[in-house]
Amino acid sequence: MASSKGTDKVLEKINESVESGNYYEAHQMYRTVCRRYAKQKKYNDAINLLFPGVQILLKHMQSGSGSDLTLYMIDVYNEAELQVSDESRDRIIQLLELFPPDEPGRKRVIDSAISWSTKFGENPAGDPKLHQFVAELLWKDKKYSDAEPHFLAGASDSSKLYGRMLVEWSEQDHPSKRGAYIARAVLQYLCLRSIRDAKIAFESFISEVCLKDPSLKAENVPYRPTMTGDPVDVTTYRLPLLNFLQLLILTVQREASDLFVTLRNKYKSVLSVEPMFEDLLNKIGETFFNIRALRPPQFNIFQDIMNSLLAPPGGGSSSPAGTSHTRTNLQNDLL
Repeated sequence: MASSKGTDKVLEKINESVESGNYYEAHQMYRTVCRRYAKQKKYNDAINLLFPGVQILLKHMQSGSGSDLTLYMIDVYNEAELQVSDESRDRIIQLLELFPPDEPGRKRVIDSAISWSTKFGENPAGDPKLHQFVAELLWKDKKYSDAEPHFLAGASDSSKLYGRMLVEWSEQDHPSKRGAYIARAVLQYLCLRSIRDAKIAFESFISEVCLKDPSLKAENVPYRPTMTGDPVDVTTYRLPLLNFLQLLILTVQREASDLFVTLRNKYKSVLSVEPMFEDLLNKIGETFFNIRALRPPQFNIFQDIMNSLLAPPGGGSSSPAGTSHTRTNLQNDLL
């Protein structure tokens, strides 16, 4: 989006104020000129003034002014009904990269940007590439619970990165509780009918965790994903919740409602570590097997993503000594 000569002159004048340390004056000049452009529907001129202007202010550590003018730029996006594109998205990403993590206005910029992308993008949950960038940004700041809903709504490779983040997040907890972390990804992806992402997140998590702790793997056992089908070999782990998740991923790929019910019953005590798991599994049962729960899920997964209402893992888990699931146990329980 090329700048006009008039915009270049205004930008040059404002830059002089910034370089002289007159940040408040520069901020007000940006606001005044861009408001005039917007009233004249010269949206390109307003954006071409605000985008480099915010960059200059942020590079001079004026993050408060930077966040205010970024929000104003997104307001112009909305007023102009600007569609999500590589160019419009990349402006926001480039500005967010300049914000210090502790800038209070950064979250408002993120929320505003996602909201714009839901209105003028192709995805009702917001632009996946924008979500993925935000997720990685928050992960870098170790804001795991804030990053989580953005990974769920992210682009095609978000599920792999989400699994890796959950490994890092789980390291703050006892090793016996690792399963509760990756369960969040698997169950929520399945609620979104995304078996692919559930599988990728699980494999990403398992691969990295087992590199750090090879003793987590137990042995390979035959598992019959349907009552009449041929068995397949699966790797078992010393945390029962991990076994449940991989068996669940296999089960939802087939017409096996009876096995789904059996699976839930056999792992009932393990699943009780996190109250949200019951609602998520009720939703999965309804989605894949048309099983209506007596108490329907008390959530809307898309709304939860948008509202970032996902709580961090909680609750207890079996002690390490009690988490081993042997070949005999697995066969007796499920085959």
